[in-house]
Amino acid sequence: MKRKPIFISLFMLSTLICFAQQQSLITGIVFTNDYLPAEGANIVLLSATDSAFITGTAANKNGNFQLKEIPKGLYYVQVSMLGYQKNSCKANILAGKPFMLDTIYLQPEAIGLNTIVVTAKKPAIQIEADKTTINMEATIVNTGGNAFSVLETLPGVYINSNGAVSLNGKNGTKVLIDGKPAYLQGEELVSFLKSTPATSLDKIELITNPSARYDASGNSGLINIRTKKTRIMGFNLGITSNFMQGKYEKSNHSVSFNHRKGKFNLFGMYGYYSGRNYVDLQVIREFEEENPSEQTTFNQLSYRKRNEDSHYYKGGIHYFASSKTTFELALNGYTSNQAESGSLNSNFINHIGKRDSSIKSSTINDNMRNNISGTIGLIHKIDSTGKEFSLSADYLHHAVDNDQYHNDLFLYTSQNEVMAESAGTKKGTIDLFSMRSDFTYPVNEKLLLESGIKSEYVNIDNTSDYKNREQQEWEPDYGLSSHFIYKENINALYFNSRIARYKFVLEAGLRIENTNIKGQLPGNRLQADSSFSKSYINLFPSVTLSYQAGKNHSLNLSYRRRIDRPNYQDMNPFVYIFDTYTYEQGNTTLQPQFSNNLELSYLLANNYKVAVFYNQTNDVIAKSFILSENSKRVYVMPKNLATYRSCGIRLSAGNLSPVKYMQSTASIGLTHNQYEWSLIQDANKTAQTTLMFHVGNRFLLGKGWLAELTGYYNGRMAMGQMKIASFGQLTAGIQKKLWNDRASISLYSNDLFHTNRVNMTTRIGNSTARTFEKEDHCILGISFTWKFSKGFESKEFKRKGEAFDTKRINL
Repeated sequence: MKRKPIFISLFMLSTLICFAQQQSLITGIVFTNDYLPAEGANIVLLSATDSAFITGTAANKNGNFQLKEIPKGLYYVQVSMLGYQKNSCKANILAGKPFMLDTIYLQPEAIGLNTIVVTAKKPAIQIEADKTTINMEATIVNTGGNAFSVLETLPGVYINSNGAVSLNGKNGTKVLIDGKPAYLQGEELVSFLKSTPATSLDKIELITNPSARYDASGNSGLINIRTKKTRIMGFNLGITSNFMQGKYEKSNHSVSFNHRKGKFNLFGMYGYYSGRNYVDLQVIREFEEENPSEQTTFNQLSYRKRNEDSHYYKGGIHYFASSKTTFELALNGYTSNQAESGSLNSNFINHIGKRDSSIKSSTINDNMRNNISGTIGLIHKIDSTGKEFSLSADYLHHAVDNDQYHNDLFLYTSQNEVMAESAGTKKGTIDLFSMRSDFTYPVNEKLLLESGIKSEYVNIDNTSDYKNREQQEWEPDYGLSSHFIYKENINALYFNSRIARYKFVLEAGLRIENTNIKGQLPGNRLQADSSFSKSYINLFPSVTLSYQAGKNHSLNLSYRRRIDRPNYQDMNPFVYIFDTYTYEQGNTTLQPQFSNNLELSYLLANNYKVAVFYNQTNDVIAKSFILSENSKRVYVMPKNLATYRSCGIRLSAGNLSPVKYMQSTASIGLTHNQYEWSLIQDANKTAQTTLMFHVGNRFLLGKGWLAELTGYYNGRMAMGQMKIASFGQLTAGIQKKLWNDRASISLYSNDLFHTNRVNMTTRIGNSTARTFEKEDHCILGISFTWKFSKGFESKEFKRKGEAFDTKRINL
């Protein structure tokens, strides 16, 4: 019954569109000489009488474009794109009559080695109704960093050192790389992003309203990181070297190449990251008791140092079998070696402020990760109108080998000392296989239909073994040891349509997903065997209605239903011992969370946007803190809370120019988050209104010199049982172009005043915990980039959709 209002609204909106007043429209499609869509080609409409500019637009990913509200008259349509010769054609528009142009083809423009090339500068930010695109070429500071440092500075994006990502103050954001999954989550995702140099990035898309083509996962939206793909026919080489110094040193280096000749395009990349980081942490827990004389405070100071070396590589080949058919074969790999050591000092203080007992602890944690994936794909252009069929298959293998050691020295007021030692190992693998097929069918210039299917299979096998040292002998700890086997199959079918009628555009889609899971926990001496299985089908509708009020004004209303399944680490019962009084483990009983999202936005001249939104998520997955009744130990594990609600307003300005030599972008938002749940029969609620703003300034100093000053601020926010204090950072940099823009050197500094600190307050049973955390964000860096290329440009192979929901992978 809940779906009735949705379908009734769809019917009413479709009826409204049919009766709207008719307007003239020019439509067309642009291809390159090898029959690939000329995405991003500039379309300009000029008067045939005096060549006066009338309007303009850009071709979409399928090469299609529209010019709206065109009065009667004779015009020239001029098409241009970097690396290609201009092309133009005539258009004789009659009053009220739509006009469809013949297919336009662009021929490549040869570029000699001694030729001076003038390139168009991309705007820093492009704002659309469903997404915001940040172009990396227009930034300076980020060129010296890595993908992780880039995400930290994007408007509305929050990512912490544990890999938790939120967008516009809302949790549950999925990360994609070139429309495909990042293959990693949590700390694995952080390591991968740090090994990816920022100079390899082309643009980042913040997608708040994804269509049915995408997987239904991602409550707050998607972050699609698009890497640079050269279109040079011939050979292209790029080298980047970057050094950073905070409290500890860090560096990342990369080399990439591309060689296209005839029907073959060979590409590859290798990236290396090496660095040291620290976490300086203070935890204060105040335990409230009915008897004031029994009140206790737990005060812990810890310092952890982490050394990491990671390698990332990818390579592949594109085979252009014909002007309409392209094959892709690609391999991606990632390895990481991480060594962490820490010391902890914990004190229990009684109600009169005197120390009752203390614990001195040390931990060692070694983690090795290995990730490799492969893909094979096919795209076939059926004809020049945009009809297209694609097929792809992907395989992923992810393995982790973790060893941890922990010891405690208990010191009591009676001068007694007690030593306790524990050790654990975790070995696990994840194997994923996915196949998908997509079909695009433009019926005419006003109606576009899309459909596709996808199947995904997951197999997980994790084993953890713990032991304690007692009387100089190591004894197995069967209470903490576990073996987790998990299998999952997700099958999906989607339909999507887009219809343009007069001043209205309606995009409506439906995604159907069938999920089948089986889990098994083989027992041991203390734990009995257990297993579970589930199977369910869910529908995920998506609707966007756009109204073009004028040449520069549009109003957009959208609705999305989304799902976020537990990531595999959250379901793994493996226990991580932070200290004697803090254990973190998974939860095999987790359920998926479902959300409903509404957004109303106004777009002015594709440069200014005002959006109001509302989100409600049921069974929201959040990190929970549970206090043991018989001890002071806190168990940290993900749980399904009852409800999460989020609403707010966001204002964005894409490209401003206060003065001639200065370019600016700005955004500001206000978000209210509220979590409700029950814990041990007690109703709980956490709520907070959060102010977030971001300002970026770019200064054109001339003679190849550029400077940048960027800052952001995130106000106090609620996240499950936690409240995170406000934080922000200011970043600055300067860059000099060298050798006719073939090289550049950048000097930059992140978090100038060391204000990017995470302080949290958490209510845990009858106690209140306060956490103060510092990391090595304040750094000074220098980066050098050099690139060599020759030839002329040609459009690259493009693959649709993502293979896996790898936001869930974290062994």
